[in-house]
Amino acid sequence: MSETTGFPPTDRIRLDWIIVGVVIAICIGIFLYVMAGRQYALRESASGFDGLDRWLNSQSHATQSFTGGWPLDRSTVGLLVQPLYDTRLDTDRTAAKTKEELLFQPDEFDQDIDVIRDKAQSVPSLIILPKWRSGMRLTGFGHPFLIAQRTDLETILHGLVGPEIGGLHFARRPFLDYELVADPQLNARIYAAQTFAGNGCDPIVGQPGEMLLGLCPLPGSEDEQQVYILSDPDLLNNHGLTLGDNAWIAAQVLPQIAGGQRIIIDYSDQNWLTAPENVVARERTWDDLKRLFEPPFRVLWIGAGLLLALSIWRGGLRSGPVVGLAPTLGTGKRTANRARARLMRLTDQDGAMLSDYVDTRLRARAATLFGNTQRTLGTPEEAYLKYVHARKPDLATQLDRLIQTIRALPPHLGADDAISYIDQFELILEHLANDA
Repeated sequence: MSETTGFPPTDRIRLDWIIVGVVIAICIGIFLYVMAGRQYALRESASGFDGLDRWLNSQSHATQSFTGGWPLDRSTVGLLVQPLYDTRLDTDRTAAKTKEELLFQPDEFDQDIDVIRDKAQSVPSLIILPKWRSGMRLTGFGHPFLIAQRTDLETILHGLVGPEIGGLHFARRPFLDYELVADPQLNARIYAAQTFAGNGCDPIVGQPGEMLLGLCPLPGSEDEQQVYILSDPDLLNNHGLTLGDNAWIAAQVLPQIAGGQRIIIDYSDQNWLTAPENVVARERTWDDLKRLFEPPFRVLWIGAGLLLALSIWRGGLRSGPVVGLAPTLGTGKRTANRARARLMRLTDQDGAMLSDYVDTRLRARAATLFGNTQRTLGTPEEAYLKYVHARKPDLATQLDRLIQTIRALPPHLGADDAISYIDQFELILEHLANDA
C-alpha cells in the first residue's frame, strides 16, 4: 500500500468557535439588558421618579433622567435631584436569598455619601432621603411594615447636613397635609409622612420641627453652600404625585429652584459633573454616519446584504411551496396509470396497452352502473358483462368476441392497428349506453 501525502493543513474558521462567540455575545447582551431593565423597573415603579420627569416636561420645564455614562456640563444644570435608594451608604448591599428578604431589603443599589456630597457642592442639589424598602417597588403597595429603619435614615441625614439638624419624625396618622410656605393654598398630602426637625433650615414645605422640604446648610462646603433636603420621597415620586397638590407643588418649586435651567434627576452612583472647560463639545455631521460604510465596515455591510438576499431566496423560492403541482398531477392511481401507459408507448407495446385499456373502460362502466360502493359477484368487469348479456345478448356476444381478440393480440402492435380495435370497442360501448 503506497504512502499518501496531502496538502499541509490550513487555518480554517472552526464552527465551534463561532458558536462559542455567539453564545458569549448573547450572554453579554442579556446581562446588559437585565441591568438596564432593573434600572427602568426602579424608575417606573411606585418609588421611582419617571412620573416627575414626564410631568415637568409636560409643563414646559426642561427635565431629564440621568443614569450615568457621559459627562454633564455643570454650568447647564439648574437643579440636580438626587434620590437615595441606599439606607447604609457605608456598607455594601447584600443580595437577598429568599423572597421575604427581598421584600424587606432596604437597599436597591449601592451609593456613596462622598459622591452625593461632591455633587451637592458642584451644583444646586435636592437630596431625597430613602423611605421604602424593595417591597414597595415589587408589590406597588405602601405598607408601614415596608418603611426603612429610622436609625439608618437619621444616619444618612446627619452624614449629609450634620446632627445639629435634628432627628426624623414619623406621623401617627395615615394621611397628613403640609402647606407650601410660599403659597399656603397648596397642600402636600403624604401617606405615613416622614419629616425632620430642620434646625437651622429654611422651610419650603412644612414648618420647623415638622419639615418636609427645607433648604439646609451644607457642612464642609465653601462659601456656606446650601442643599435642599426632602425627607419623604412620596412628595415627588410616582406614587406621591397623585396625592393632594403634590404635582402642582413640584411644578412650582423645582423650576423656581433651577432658575429656568435643566432639572436633572440623577440615578447614577458616580459624579459625572464636569467643568465647562473640560467638556468636549463636538457637533455631529453626516460624515460621522458615512464612516460606518467605509472600510472595513463596508465589507460587513456587503456580507450582510448577501446574507439577506440568500435568506430571502432560500425562504421565499428555493424552500417555498411547489408551484403548479395540483393542475398537472391527479390522484396516485391516475398518475400510475399515465406513467405505465407512457412506458408502454415508448416501448411499442400498444397491444398490451389495449388490454389494460379494455379493463379500465369496463371498470368505469361498471362503476357508472353499480356505483363505487356497490358489492357485486366477481370482478366489476364480470358484473358488467353479465348485466349486458341479460339485456342485450347480441351486443354482448360481439363485445365478448372483441375482448378475446384484443387480449390475444401480440404486445408489439402498430399504432394504426391498435386504433381500429379501439374504435370497434368504443362503438359497441356507445350502442350499449344508448340502448340501456
